[in-house]
Amino acid sequence: MDWTITSIGASGPLFEGAIAVYGEAFSRPPYSDPDRGAEIRQRIRDTHVFRSGFSFLVACSGPERVVGMAYGYHGSDGQWWHDTVRRALEPRLAEQWLGNSYELVEIAVHPVAQSHGIGAELIENLLDGRHEATCVLSTRTDSDAHRLYRRLGFEEITEMAFTAGGYPFYVMGKKLR
Repeated sequence: MDWTITSIGASGPLFEGAIAVYGEAFSRPPYSDPDRGAEIRQRIRDTHVFRSGFSFLVACSGPERVVGMAYGYHGSDGQWWHDTVRRALEPRLAEQWLGNSYELVEIAVHPVAQSHGIGAELIENLLDGRHEATCVLSTRTDSDAHRLYRRLGFEEITEMAFTAGGYPFYVMGKKLR
């Protein structure tokens, strides 16, 4: 499968294609959540696009056929995920990983396009040229995604649930410099 990686904004046909891929990827087990596409569209447009370092990439096979998406931004105090993870870590570890971090917020590859290297290339392109010291992310422990992250040099920082009684997640990080 051939694809190209393109940077996009938070509107237009490629953005809608990215949201569709995200919805399809997360509608399957272990997530089984068909409504996540609408939720992520709203979060991107209302909040995430305005964060420092916001970058949104899509992988396309053919013109406007989105097969993968990834986005992130600079992590800062006052952001829900950043603050929640900081509270879960001992102070020295929190500063090491979150003090100057880029947060890989979401990545999704359409199920029929998985295992072709698209996710890895999206991450590598998203992190290329970043000035932060680390990249951090979270992924459910029952997902296979952590295997990809480990292959790309991410390590487990902690395991935690973000809500009482919620699914356990790995919080993972990679040193960028």
